[in-house]
Amino acid sequence: MKPFRIIVTVLFVVVSIVSAAIFVVEKLETDKTIPQITIEEEMIKVSLNATDEELLRGVTAYDEKDEDLTDKIIVESVSGFIRKGVSKVTYAVCDSDNNTAKATRLIQYEGYESPKFKVNGNLCFSLFEHIDIRELVSAIDSLEGDISSKIVVTSDDYSSSISGAFSLNVSVTNQKGDSSTITLPLIVEDRPLSVPKIELSEYLVYVSKGEQLDFNSYVVDVVDSNEQSIDANVTVESTVDFRTPGTYHVHYYATDSLGLRGHSVLTVIVEE
Repeated sequence: MKPFRIIVTVLFVVVSIVSAAIFVVEKLETDKTIPQITIEEEMIKVSLNATDEELLRGVTAYDEKDEDLTDKIIVESVSGFIRKGVSKVTYAVCDSDNNTAKATRLIQYEGYESPKFKVNGNLCFSLFEHIDIRELVSAIDSLEGDISSKIVVTSDDYSSSISGAFSLNVSVTNQKGDSSTITLPLIVEDRPLSVPKIELSEYLVYVSKGEQLDFNSYVVDVVDSNEQSIDANVTVESTVDFRTPGTYHVHYYATDSLGLRGHSVLTVIVEE
């Protein structure tokens, strides 16, 4: 039995030495250096529909063992807006030993504008009509496109059972956290459904400060309750001040041969 024990002991020692040697070699061969990401510019301008290739412009990576790792860099995340039109991009790269490096920089979306609203129909109603504002208001965003589903409409004074001029607070926020808010009129009149309808080409327009508009040019047609064109003079009432940014309303009136008066409203937003 003694020789057998000696052999077993020797084998155990040999295996232990070999295992230790392998462990030491693996440790010595393991790359503990972290890749380095180099960024040429701290902030770049990109298009509204920027691809990863565009976001990676001017970004390189190097590792002592693997050398050039530029083609391994990924765009890990793009933040919401730090300020309007500007986001932070986080880049990451991993070497063959799973050592990871990250870096960040800012990007500015060229031509970015805050979400814009569109009113798709007249906001003047009869007390006897069904009113669904969500069908009439939409929103378009520079980055996301149609974000109408994100619109929130509130009112502090509207009541569905009475006539009057009410205010609608309409807001929307895009995925970057940028919000737009406007106040729209909601005019409910105690009048029959058969009054003339004044069709406008637009019911909401944005205009730069100092720019002028021809309000009459927005009138497309005046139609009766059968959607037939009728002869009627359209009167336009406006208090728009093109020199002062703000939200204004232009009112259009038309009276038919029976003395029934139709009413439409155009919202004008004068921007800085």
